[in-house]
Formats: sequence, C-alpha cells, structure tokens
Amino acid sequence: MKDFEEFLKQVNISDHSKTTLLFLMKKKEKENKMQRNLNIIGVTTIITILLFASYFYYKMKINGGLGTSALNFILNDSLLLFLMATLAFLLYSMFYFKKKFDKAEKDVDKIRDDILDRSMDYWKTKDELKERYKVFKYLKDKQDINLFHK
Repeated sequence: MKDFEEFLKQVNISDHSKTTLLFLMKKKEKENKMQRNLNIIGVTTIITILLFASYFYYKMKINGGLGTSALNFILNDSLLLFLMATLAFLLYSMFYFKKKFDKAEKDVDKIRDDILDRSMDYWKTKDELKERYKVFKYLKDKQDINLFHK
C-alpha cells in the first residue's frame, strides 16, 4: 500500500482518482487477507481430518472394531470428541471466511467496474489520460488488478 501511495504521488492525476484508487487498493488488501485466512483454515481442516481418520483407524485396530455402537466408541474417547469439535469449528470457520472472501471480492469487482465505466470522469485531460496507462500498468503488474478491460 505504501508503494502504491508513493507511486500515486509521482503521477499527475486528480485527487478524486487517487482517492478511488487508494480505496480500491484497501479493498484488494482486504480480499487478499480473506483469501489467506481461507487458505490457512482449509489446510488446517485437511490436517485435522487426516488426524481424525488416522486416530479413528488406530483406535479401531486396537479395540478390534467399533464394538456394539459407533456412537459409544466415539463418545468414550475424549480425543475423538475433541477432534470432532475442532472439525465442526473449522468447517464453520471455512464457510464464514468464504462468505467474507466472496463479499470482499465482490467489492473489489464493483469498484473496478466503476472505474472502468466512469473512466472519462476520472481522467479528464490528455495528460491524465497518458498517466492512466502508467497507473493501470502498475496495478496490473504489482497488485494483480486489471483495469484495462472488464
């Protein structure tokens, strides 16, 4: 974000354009943060599933099967209960962060579309139009935001 602010100080565009582009960057950072959180939770969920399955298999081998009831088998082991509760929490967290990520992604796309649709309002003079290409190229190369087309 600091790099982008420094870059915007160097280009000759209107304050309104700078404000909108900074807002876009903030939303993009939020989207990236939600993506990171979602990835971390996803990996943690997979690891927990593997731990649960491995421990469940190990306990079945030791006990010679499930016995009379699978429910009793699970309820009598505190580690299995803990892993199941952790899995439930992680699955809920995945859905929660997925919803937050989708909202952040939608916000970025909305601002991006607004910039593209109202391009002439943001860059009115010929000098600003020349600077627009520099800004768009910077955003595409450094920030992975494509403003060249929808």
